[in-house]
Amino acid sequence: AALKGCTVVNNPFMWSADDKLFDASLATMLGVASPKTVALPNREYVPGINHQESLKNLRYPLDWKAIADFIGMPCILKDAHGGGWKEVYVCRSLDELIHNYDTSGLLTMIVQEFIEWDQFVRCLALGQRDVLPMKYDPRERRYLVEHEHLSPKLGKRIVDDSLTLMRALGYDMCSLEFAVRDGVPYAIDFMNPAPDMDLNSLTPHYFDWAVKGMADLAIRLAKAPKVMRDRRAGGYLIGRRETGM
Repeated sequence: AALKGCTVVNNPFMWSADDKLFDASLATMLGVASPKTVALPNREYVPGINHQESLKNLRYPLDWKAIADFIGMPCILKDAHGGGWKEVYVCRSLDELIHNYDTSGLLTMIVQEFIEWDQFVRCLALGQRDVLPMKYDPRERRYLVEHEHLSPKLGKRIVDDSLTLMRALGYDMCSLEFAVRDGVPYAIDFMNPAPDMDLNSLTPHYFDWAVKGMADLAIRLAKAPKVMRDRRAGGYLIGRRETGM
């Protein structure tokens, strides 16, 4: 459908290529604050991989001390392609980091700086122009309806950073998480091209905003099919997407 010019929400080509290491690198390139990140080689590989030939560029054992010195402790170990809080570990020591890595099997893991946050914000971004910053409790995994939880300056920066990331990725809908430390919002996770819009998760107040926003987005895209031309497989390029819808 996309090859024939049909608008697909979200862009299927970017979605299939996205991962958390790419996102962290993209944030750094765009000047958006994000945690220090290191990609780790798989703990295990599928049968047929010759370790002496295919993996000869990797050093083993890993220099865990150098990784820990760069990232700091505590740190986060997580699946580079995961979501839904699966395979995410808070590691408070080097031994704990190594132990969790040793159980990761065939998954490609990244280790990230743990941001000791003062505030936690999850944004729902739609159409590369509308952003709803919501107070979120990651420990309880629930939204808190509190409209004045951000100062005007901090709120503007979070909205601007969300739009910068959305437009670079070319997504029409996404949720983005920011951990705020000392007044600086760090984009810790924004590989969420299928954001949770369930009524029971968002609460009725935010659910109404999401339904109206998605309906408006679908209508705009239906009325402006030419805008989607650069989203075809051969024409997609980060940052090329028109953003004036």
